[in-house]
Amino acid sequence: MVTMSLTFVGTGVWSAKDISVRGLEALKQCDVAFAENYTSRLDVSLFSELEQLSGKKITMLSREQVEGEKQILESAKTFNTVLLISGDPMISTTHVSLQFSAEKQGIQTNIIHASSILTALIGETGLHVYKFGRPCTLAFWTENYKPTSTYKFILENNSRSLHSIIFLDLKQACMGALDAIKLLLEIEKIEGKKLFTEKTKLVVASRIGSGEQKITFAEIGKLLSSPLGKPPFIIILPGKLHFTEEEALVRFHAGI
Repeated sequence: MVTMSLTFVGTGVWSAKDISVRGLEALKQCDVAFAENYTSRLDVSLFSELEQLSGKKITMLSREQVEGEKQILESAKTFNTVLLISGDPMISTTHVSLQFSAEKQGIQTNIIHASSILTALIGETGLHVYKFGRPCTLAFWTENYKPTSTYKFILENNSRSLHSIIFLDLKQACMGALDAIKLLLEIEKIEGKKLFTEKTKLVVASRIGSGEQKITFAEIGKLLSSPLGKPPFIIILPGKLHFTEEEALVRFHAGI
């Protein structure tokens, strides 16, 4: 009997040991294992460790190969196939689309969840999960590509007193926190709604879930001259703070 299955396995937020027991068992039992690393720039050694833990060869796929779907779907038509994904598998719409494509071709799909950077970040900062608006991504600018749509999403969240999670671009490299803050100030010059000034307070999170994790909360003017940790980074623009959130963020003023 031909096995037709595609299992999406989350690897968690940082190390090889963040994968769940179910996820590791699925990896051990599969015929073919793929992995993508473009939705979160984790150290590729993570996948080497997972190969050692599972005894399986893991083939790294590019963004184009995952979004193209063909290689994964062809494998899943014949073999018990696993796709390893950083964080929780279905945070990215790319993976939702891949699941739909597989099911349309009669391929059984399974999802094995893991910790997500979204929930890990919110939990580490002490902010309230129900007070977050739409997350957005700050993209690198080039000479011919200078998007400002991120600002509009943040402005909408801010108008509703909601917190904004700002993911930083990973396509070319991990965008630095200082580069991101300076870019937000550049976009402010264009949009002019006074969302980002030197007095605006931001949360800058570095390497959430790792032993090098660092969270800093301060005004932009102070952040620009402060050590903020190592990439990858995520930034939060807080909305209206509950007093318990204010107490939580005070912890991250240290060293500023």
